[in-house]
Amino acid sequence: MTRIFLGLLLTCLISLFGLGYLLDRLAAQPLPATPEPLAAKLLHYLVQQSQHLSEAELTGYYQQQASQLDIDLQLEPYQALALPTELMPLLSSASGLALAGDQQQYLLRQLPAYPQWLLKMTLPNTDEHHPLSLWLTLALYLGMALLLLLWQWPLVSRLKLLTRAAERFGRGEHSSRLRLSKFSYIPGLEQSFNRMADQISQLLHENQLLAKSLSHDLRTPIACLRFGLDALFDVSSSEKKQQLLQRMEQDVDRMEAMVNSFLQFASLSRTALSLEFSRQHMQPWLQHYCHSVEPLLAQQQLRFSLLMTAPPLHSQINPHWLERALSNIISNACRFANSQLQITLSVKQQQLVITISDDGPGIAITEEKNVLLPFVKLDTATEDTSPHFGLGLAITAEIIKWHHGSIIVDRDPALAGARFSIYLKLCS
Repeated sequence: MTRIFLGLLLTCLISLFGLGYLLDRLAAQPLPATPEPLAAKLLHYLVQQSQHLSEAELTGYYQQQASQLDIDLQLEPYQALALPTELMPLLSSASGLALAGDQQQYLLRQLPAYPQWLLKMTLPNTDEHHPLSLWLTLALYLGMALLLLLWQWPLVSRLKLLTRAAERFGRGEHSSRLRLSKFSYIPGLEQSFNRMADQISQLLHENQLLAKSLSHDLRTPIACLRFGLDALFDVSSSEKKQQLLQRMEQDVDRMEAMVNSFLQFASLSRTALSLEFSRQHMQPWLQHYCHSVEPLLAQQQLRFSLLMTAPPLHSQINPHWLERALSNIISNACRFANSQLQITLSVKQQQLVITISDDGPGIAITEEKNVLLPFVKLDTATEDTSPHFGLGLAITAEIIKWHHGSIIVDRDPALAGARFSIYLKLCS
């Protein structure tokens, strides 16, 4: 909106002052001679004729000349005129003294032969408007209209592009985006549309994955429940019935854990809207977090090491959700690590980096990017019997995205296992 306001303001100012200046220069061009010099010459001629007349003949002579020339001539007494001293010499000059009354303009000239009399000639009313005033006014308005049209054209064009992109998106073309331009008047609106389209597309994609995965993963426990119920009616041994009931209870627990995990993942988009971030000193924060997970690592019989750089590092984070992201990675590492887990805090390329590495089998290069996607499960050939649905690392990736950071998965060169590197923005 600021760019639109400034653009419109500058366009109006340029139109008014720029066009006004050009038109003023055009109007200042010399015009054809006005009748005042001709009137002054005529008055000079009539004054010169008074030298051959007697004072008694003056009135009749000038009345006759006024009638013949169709002009207004009058004799005025010199004493009746009150003028400043500096204007007095003009009365005897060749051009006379031009004065303006309430209604008309007139010329005065003192008679050389009779200084006590002034000859007064009334000038005809002339149109004071410039002969091109109408055309200049039209040129001003047309110029302003043209400049405003030129200013509006990029805005209208971008709005049409935005409208077409929204129509395509509404028809189901979810890849439709608006190509941003640095010359656009509405960059905020265009970016908001693209962000909205990204969020809707991501939400639709996640919902499709959620529906497919949920329907697929629920088939097995439901089938087990169905078989268990059928077997429960066929067996007569109470001990066998108890075993079937326990197995059915495990299936129900698995289904409940699955539904809870899926619902939690589906609610992440709403959680992001209410997040609050605060500036944290990362060294003590990470050290405090590591103390809280040491019992879990001890239970898994894993050696743990924490390496941190000496200079104080700060970042804008949400402590609760960043802990959740780290816990998901550490929980995953505990399943695959052989004997060692390492957390490192460092700075790389002007970014804060938290690295979590283990000495397990690692992740295949072909799966390093896919492992962060929802419902992608790692190799489950472990002794861990707790249910896993491929959502922990996907939730971690979403949390890091909330922090405007990124996460990279590769192999640790020292421990030879998986390495998760979380990049966050540094605060001064």
